[in-house]
Amino acid sequence: MTITFRVDDGHNILSPSPAVIMPDQLGALRDLLGRHVVRSGVAMVVPIHGDPASGSFEIEVRVCPLALASIARCFDWDPAVITVVDEAQFLGRRARIWQSEPGGDIRLGLGLNPDAAPELEVANGNAYAILASLGLDEESCGAVPMSEVRQRLMDPRIRRRLDDDPHMTRYVEALTTMAALKPVDGEYHLAWA
Repeated sequence: MTITFRVDDGHNILSPSPAVIMPDQLGALRDLLGRHVVRSGVAMVVPIHGDPASGSFEIEVRVCPLALASIARCFDWDPAVITVVDEAQFLGRRARIWQSEPGGDIRLGLGLNPDAAPELEVANGNAYAILASLGLDEESCGAVPMSEVRQRLMDPRIRRRLDDDPHMTRYVEALTTMAALKPVDGEYHLAWA
């Protein structure tokens, strides 16, 4: 079993309706993202589950570093796709692409995660160790304001505890990156489940 730590904005935004896309359009987007990875070295696709070849999958893609026009070209300038991608870029979120069942529609909608936010998927034991090291309740799911996480990461006692444990040091960079993100509006939370 694993627990995933992620950045959450705490808002349930009414997002635009998902757009239905075709497999060849998804392929064109993946080609565009692949070219961007080669140029920038930054991962653009975040797998959630499954694989597009399996017929049941979910991925999130980073759309903020790309021009809306270059993405729209992959989808033959479909207004529904443009609406979703424009909203994702405005909110600084990823776009989510999924297919619920083999042969079903492939949909593109607004992702839940901020565009540049890493996720940290760790085994339960390590997750509880991270929570304990940060001085948080060792629950299997929860959320805490990111300002509190930043404060805890700057606390010398907590930071020393994290840096001195070889099992925890590999998680510090991702936690620090998450804590450094700031939304346009409101406050991010560190959420885990």
